[in-house]
Amino acid sequence: MSLPSSSVEDDGDGQNDKCVSIDKLVAQYFQQVEPHLLEFLDGRTMIKSATQSALYERMFNEAVLWPIPPLNYRARVLKIILSILEESISDPEEDEISDDLMECWSTLVTQPKPSALEQAQQLAYVKYTAPVPASDADDADGAPSEEHRSNRTIITSESRGLILSAGTTGFRTWEAALHLGSFLSTPAGQVLVRGNRVIELGAGTGFLSMFCAKHLGVQSVVATDRERALIENIRDCMRRNELDPAVFQPAIWEWGTPLSLTQSEPEEGEGKGEGDAAQTAAVSGNGDLAFDVALGADLIYDVDLVPLLLSTLRDLFENYHLQEFIISATLRNQDTFQTFLNACGECLIKSN
Repeated sequence: MSLPSSSVEDDGDGQNDKCVSIDKLVAQYFQQVEPHLLEFLDGRTMIKSATQSALYERMFNEAVLWPIPPLNYRARVLKIILSILEESISDPEEDEISDDLMECWSTLVTQPKPSALEQAQQLAYVKYTAPVPASDADDADGAPSEEHRSNRTIITSESRGLILSAGTTGFRTWEAALHLGSFLSTPAGQVLVRGNRVIELGAGTGFLSMFCAKHLGVQSVVATDRERALIENIRDCMRRNELDPAVFQPAIWEWGTPLSLTQSEPEEGEGKGEGDAAQTAAVSGNGDLAFDVALGADLIYDVDLVPLLLSTLRDLFENYHLQEFIISATLRNQDTFQTFLNACGECLIKSN
C-alpha cells in the first residue's frame, strides 16, 4: 500500500513528477519493498543536488527518521541509488554525489550485518502509506497535501522476508491485507466501515484493524488472532501508532470458542481497564457484544480451516449481530478457494 504514481500531474517542467516520484519511492522504501522492485527516479533527476538532499533527509538521515528499515535493506537500497548516480555523471566538475549519501554508505558498509537467516527471524517496524483519495486532494494544483500524505500511515512490527515463525504466518503483512487496505482507503471502501463496529479475524500484524482505527472513522475495532505472541505484537504497535483505546482493542480468539474481550493485565505505566473502552463501544443496546462488519485477509490458505472459518462466521452473524463480512484472498490454490465458496453457499452466506 503506497502512493500511486499518478497522484500529481506534471506542471510542465517535471517538478511535480519529481516530487511524486520521491513520495512513492520513500513510501515503498519504508514499506520495505524488495529493492529491485522499487521505482527509482531517473538518473537525470536524481543527480540534481536538491534531489539527493531530499533522498538523504527522507530516507537515510537516521538522526530524525523513525522507524528505519533494517541495516541490510538500507545498504542494498543505497547501493542501487549510488550506482544510478555514478552512471548519471556527465560533467565531473558539475555533477557530484552528495557527501551525506557517501558518508551514510561508508557507515552502512562498515557495520556488522546479520545473516539472511538471522535477518528473517528479526522483527522490524514497517511503515505503510495509504493512497490518498482524489477527494482529499486540496493543494492548489490538485496534489494531496503534505498533511494527508504524512497522516495516512500505519506502523507494524514484522519481518518482510518471513514466511513461518513459531507455527504462524502472522508475523508479516500479506498482499491480501494490503489490497483490502487499499480498497478501504477509497471513498467506496471507507463507507463500509465508517461509524461501524468492526472485528478482524486472523489479524496477524494488525495492519487492517489499526488502519481502520486510525484513519477510517470506525466506531470501534477489535483485532483478533489465535496466537498470543501476535496479539502482544499488536499491543506494542497500538502504542506506536498512538491508537485510542476507546476505539481499538486486540483480543485472542480461538475459532470455535466463545469470544471474550477480557483485558490482559496492563503493563507498567498503563492504566487499569484502559482497553475495556473499546469493548464497551462494541456492546449493543441489550448489553451483548455486537459487530456490524467483519474483515478477513488471507484466511483461506488451508482447506482444513474452511469449516472452522464458516462456523465462526455463522456464530458472528447469529450471535453478534454481524451484518457484513468483507474478505480479501490470494488465490494460491483455486480448489481451496472454491471449497470456501461452496461452503458459503451451503451455509446460505452470500459471497460476492
